[in-house]
Amino acid sequence: MEPNYWTKTLAGRLNRRRFIAASGASALGAAFLAACGGGDDGDSTGSSDKTSLVTKREDSKSQAKRGGVLKDRTNADAPSFDAQSPIAPLNNPAKHVYSTMLQPKAPYLDEEDKLELSPGFAESWEVSPDGLTITFKTRANAKWHNKAPVNGRIADSSDFIFSWNRYAATAPLRGLAANSANPSAPVLTVTATDARTVSVKLKEPLTFALNLFAAYGSHTGNIVLMPKEAESGFDIRREMIGTGPYFLDKYEPSQGFTLRRNPDFWDQNANLVETIEYPIISENAQAEAQLKAGNIHYFQAGLLAESVFTLKRDEPRLQIYALDLQSANPVVTFGQLPADKSNPFADERVRQAFSMSWDRAAWVDAMFNVPDLEAGGLPTDVRWNSALPADFGTDWWLDPQGKDFGANGKYYQYDLAEAKKLISAAGVSTPIKIKSNRITSNAVANLARFAEALEAMVLDAGFECTVVAEDYNTVYIPQIRDGQGQYEGIGWHTVTGTTPWRLAPASALAAEYWSKAGATFKGFSTNGKNDKSGDPAIDSLIEKARLEKDVKARQVLVKDIQRNLAKSMYGLINPGTATSFALAWPALRNYQTYRYLGSSVWTHYGTWLDETKAPFTA
Repeated sequence: MEPNYWTKTLAGRLNRRRFIAASGASALGAAFLAACGGGDDGDSTGSSDKTSLVTKREDSKSQAKRGGVLKDRTNADAPSFDAQSPIAPLNNPAKHVYSTMLQPKAPYLDEEDKLELSPGFAESWEVSPDGLTITFKTRANAKWHNKAPVNGRIADSSDFIFSWNRYAATAPLRGLAANSANPSAPVLTVTATDARTVSVKLKEPLTFALNLFAAYGSHTGNIVLMPKEAESGFDIRREMIGTGPYFLDKYEPSQGFTLRRNPDFWDQNANLVETIEYPIISENAQAEAQLKAGNIHYFQAGLLAESVFTLKRDEPRLQIYALDLQSANPVVTFGQLPADKSNPFADERVRQAFSMSWDRAAWVDAMFNVPDLEAGGLPTDVRWNSALPADFGTDWWLDPQGKDFGANGKYYQYDLAEAKKLISAAGVSTPIKIKSNRITSNAVANLARFAEALEAMVLDAGFECTVVAEDYNTVYIPQIRDGQGQYEGIGWHTVTGTTPWRLAPASALAAEYWSKAGATFKGFSTNGKNDKSGDPAIDSLIEKARLEKDVKARQVLVKDIQRNLAKSMYGLINPGTATSFALAWPALRNYQTYRYLGSSVWTHYGTWLDETKAPFTA
């Protein structure tokens, strides 16, 4: 990889952007539409605007018909079916099979996201005036899947008590919630007062305590509801039995998952499709080919931005949907080893230099194909990440390019000259040879691709990365993602599994940067002892934010945390995000009616198959 790789690669993109600004993107968009048949997919419902490639969200539930086989995809085999462990390849089937007490409320059509919770296994809940007790009332009509040994019985509070006790004793991320595993965690006890009532006692009035009992983008790793027969009547690591809208009908290693509709699920709008097939398709090129052939019905997670127009050109009947901003992976953690001054990242100036060697604007342009999408008439919203993902919105996220960020915003700016000065001032000689610990497979969509680009960028500042390819199950999970920085070099990993990422920004920051967070804490310390004692200034701000009831005051604290973390740079989220897009066949109706946002449980909500449309018809 040449040191000036990015200058050469992006020159054409940036020149094209300047051409677009001079000539206007609308003409290019019109030309592309004409080449694709004017944006008309033959859908007589009028769901596609002929002046745009973007398909409008439409609620067609009045026309919905039950049945059919929805063909989706997943990236890899799951090493275990234990959904209380954060396992990326298991997220797709698990979100349909299992329930949690609560879930995020998905915005309907284009309504504003209000970051609210909605019922799950709990049909209602209340919090005591002192904020120390949560009372959940569970559903009377929640049934387990009709599989032995549970056989469709009613789920009740005793199942949730079993699930909580199992989570608190064995789940890898239990330290985020269970006080028995981490003295700083909020949940003291979970008890049942009757068959439908669960009482949760808290150590302190945590502002995001309810969010701990919900499922988000990563469904696994959460406090997932499991039957009390698990592990005594069957092995939950080899079988999935839940109360969700679908049950696991078949799993074939290296082939995929088949899910069938649960006829007893409490919300019949959640499972209009009879069967969902998840073939394992690890490579993007293969997924694109299967999409064009009609063998999968939509492509969302992992779709390369540069493929949107190509796929639409090759198969004009495909519809383009604009997605909400999604921005989290990968996260970079600086290793704490060697635990002495020979570790270059022990000096914050080196960490700052690493950040300043990232050309965020160029990276976002390249990874999200911004110039070409805008040229083709797909407007994009571009944002940079701070220590908080940019998709939180301006109430919580602080724009590193904005004047409100203050002086520390400079550490997010691309400035090779300043980066080299910082390295020199730290007394570190270049080249700085570092291990780059990450997975190289597609088990986590785009992680390897995103990391490769950033490894190329840091060369110009003097960082030479040697990729150490880690096995996802045996090394990446325990030693890198959950290793609290106890490795040499840098580690690339995903967002902490049970972090209430969308709904509780204070929790998102606490899980990564609060020294008392447990296994999810990044593991840094300011005393040079590598004792995971954290940063007292950051800890103090996070502890205030966790308990601050006034929303406006909490927003101020969350933004102050971002300003402080910009200087200390204990970790980095990928440079930024931009509007991304999905492609779906016209037969997939109600897609994106309930928007995805941070909760994958809504991806298929209300969707149905209209077999009078492509790909079922010519």
